Amino acid sequence: MRATLRRRHCFSQLLKPRSKLQPLATLMGKIRADLDLHKLEIFYWVAELKSFSQAAELLSLRQPTVSAHVQELEKLVGGKLLYRIRGRVSLTPLGQLLAERAKNLLAFKRETVAAVELFHGTLSGELWVGGSNVPGEYLLPQRLGAFTEKYPAIRPILRIGDSAGIIDDLLDGKVELGFVGFKAEDARLAFEKIWDDEMILVVPKDHAWTRRKSVRLADLRTEKFISRERGSGTLDSLRRLLSKNKKSSNDLLNISMELGSTEAIKEAIIAGYGISILSRISIRYELAAGNLVEIPIRGLTMQREFYQVHHARRPLHPIAQAFREFLKQG
Repeated sequence: MRATLRRRHCFSQLLKPRSKLQPLATLMGKIRADLDLHKLEIFYWVAELKSFSQAAELLSLRQPTVSAHVQELEKLVGGKLLYRIRGRVSLTPLGQLLAERAKNLLAFKRETVAAVELFHGTLSGELWVGGSNVPGEYLLPQRLGAFTEKYPAIRPILRIGDSAGIIDDLLDGKVELGFVGFKAEDARLAFEKIWDDEMILVVPKDHAWTRRKSVRLADLRTEKFISRERGSGTLDSLRRLLSKNKKSSNDLLNISMELGSTEAIKEAIIAGYGISILSRISIRYELAAGNLVEIPIRGLTMQREFYQVHHARRPLHPIAQAFREFLKQG
């Protein structure tokens, strides 16, 4: 009899609501308050841009509104997220922790929205792309423009830098697709050849070599050579192409300047400060106008490739995947 009463008592206790267990709706409400995606997004862009004013401009908000959202988020997480000293913004240790997780949450949000839109046959949102100097300035703008004609609700955001910098951006999650001039040996990255190019020797229109049909490779040593900076895919390709002659670029070239972009090199050559070897794609208009003159190098053809690269260990965003498929179509 006592055993039966004990069983009934235990069963009745199971049916009673426990004061320590909160209803699911209450818990979800608390989580939504703590992880307010709107506040997280505002904070993320302040952290990314290291500027309240730039974040406000990007998000079409007033700067006091941005500051208020960040302050509210600091109250929610119970600590300071940003140092603000003499107009400079930097992350506190808690800010670094939250910024990394905010980046992942916002990426998941964009991926989810894009996947739903793709299911319904539409695409909208941002496409984050990185391009090294030549693809970024001379190939991607036209292709991104054509892509937005097909998908008007997509807004491409293109970062331009040297190839090494674009690969770093890809690994850091700042871009989803990269277009670079060399193939790195890194198991985290997946490379695919996408465009062909040719490197050619160019001189100013009034240079003495314009009266010659060709020059020898050894002749380059006699002229001031303007080079791209270290980390550039153009410079890396040039070194590899010249190394086929069993000599380093330093032995073959008299480098007088290192400049950070193809545009800067073109301007220096046109002004008469040296010669260079550049991508044919990047100087097609200057060649057509006669401001630069191509000079063949005897016995040397310099073909190169551009590569599309993405992170091999992250699922590709649906918008980025759509852009990859768009490029394959032509």
